[in-house]
Amino acid sequence: MSSVSKINFFFKFLFLLILITGCAENKTTGTRQLVLLDSKQEEDIGAKEHPKILKSFGGVYGSKELKNYVSKIGKNLANISEMPNLKWKFTILDSPLVNAFALPGGYVYISRGLLSLANDEAELANVLGHEIAHVTSRHAAQRHAKETLSEIGLSILDIVIGQPIISNVANLGRHGVLAAFSRSEEMEADEIGRRYALQAGYDPYASSRFLNRLNDLSKLSDEQNKNLMNSIFSTHPRTLDRVEKASEVSTNNDKKTKTNRNYYLAAINHIDYGESSKNGIIKNNKFLHLHLDIAFSVPKSFKIENRKDAVIARNVNKESILIFDGISGERDLTLIEIVESIIGRSRAELIKNLKIYDSDAVIVKDNKLVFFEDIKYSRTFVLIRWIDSQIWRFTILVNPNSNESVYNELENEVINFHSLSESEKKLAQPKKIKIHVSEERETLLSLSKKMSLDKDKMEWLKIINGFSKDLQDNYQLQPGTLVKLIVE
Repeated sequence: MSSVSKINFFFKFLFLLILITGCAENKTTGTRQLVLLDSKQEEDIGAKEHPKILKSFGGVYGSKELKNYVSKIGKNLANISEMPNLKWKFTILDSPLVNAFALPGGYVYISRGLLSLANDEAELANVLGHEIAHVTSRHAAQRHAKETLSEIGLSILDIVIGQPIISNVANLGRHGVLAAFSRSEEMEADEIGRRYALQAGYDPYASSRFLNRLNDLSKLSDEQNKNLMNSIFSTHPRTLDRVEKASEVSTNNDKKTKTNRNYYLAAINHIDYGESSKNGIIKNNKFLHLHLDIAFSVPKSFKIENRKDAVIARNVNKESILIFDGISGERDLTLIEIVESIIGRSRAELIKNLKIYDSDAVIVKDNKLVFFEDIKYSRTFVLIRWIDSQIWRFTILVNPNSNESVYNELENEVINFHSLSESEKKLAQPKKIKIHVSEERETLLSLSKKMSLDKDKMEWLKIINGFSKDLQDNYQLQPGTLVKLIVE
């Protein structure tokens, strides 16, 4: 059989496979869809991925009251949907990222970062409705079906043609459960989610308000602020026509609806904002971890990044880098033996033994240069056996051509590693969203000064409260207006 005949045979087989597996009409969308999973299998996917989601996004956040509040709104919307009997689960994630997403089987997630940004119950309802729509429209399940079919097809082609399939095609669709939905799927979820929210009595303008606020937030220049947005835009494509469509639908509705703004603001009052104390907090040039009771500083010229696996600080030109992390499972070894187990005995040169905050510590130099992010550095380890036998590790990377003072500057910071002072314990607390009742003659400018931010105070005040960006700084709010403030 020729290659052409084999390929023709393959596609005929694939078509028959589709017919055999069958298509079914989706009650939500009114369209026929390829079905490879039943409802039980979809629930199993959600249940399997749920612990991974919690681990990746900081675990569950919130008091019982806040959890119940969000779940009540979500379940009311789910009861309106075409899948009211699904065992819906609504989870608040302890993440500063502005994000919401759903998994097959009725697992819906919303971050505290998004709750901080939303301005009323109607906005929250539209977001939850959107995610519920992804489940009822079976978008994630459809993606799984396409991935499965693609993998089957590639395997069959491999067999039919008789040689391995090596191409970019092999990677199509293999993006995991949180891969971005298509533009058409997002538009469809927007429309269905608005329908759910409207049927529940919520203001349809809320969808366009929130989408516009997301766009405004993304325009802030600060890199950290943009990072807060990356998560939601990685799973929800950002398109202007989504905003325009939401506004269009809203203007064509004359049904009496609700926002429940006061209820919502009361529910999120004192919600954590920004970094979680569970993961450590960066304040100025310090890293503070309340739960581990540790603190250290870096030179003021350094930029600190708090990653999941390590804290990394570097100067602007990357001449020197400081990496902080922990080592587990090595408590029976001496500190120098731990370093030797990492780089080899022949490369480990003990510089000195010392005490850091009354704890045993060593400074060990690596005799060979190493690459980090494609740049060559000299490397030195500082290991500390902490109070509870936890071993903390600092890795100092310095350009081998640098002046000795560059290394000394970092070493001096490291040896001042310590437990939190009382003042640092206060600093290690996360920022909060506080609901403020505006007083007579209070202006946007006076309110912005109450914001515990280093910059962009006015911009943040306007965005999180849904104020028009065109309002003047001397604009006076009506006394009694509820305003969100970011405070210590």
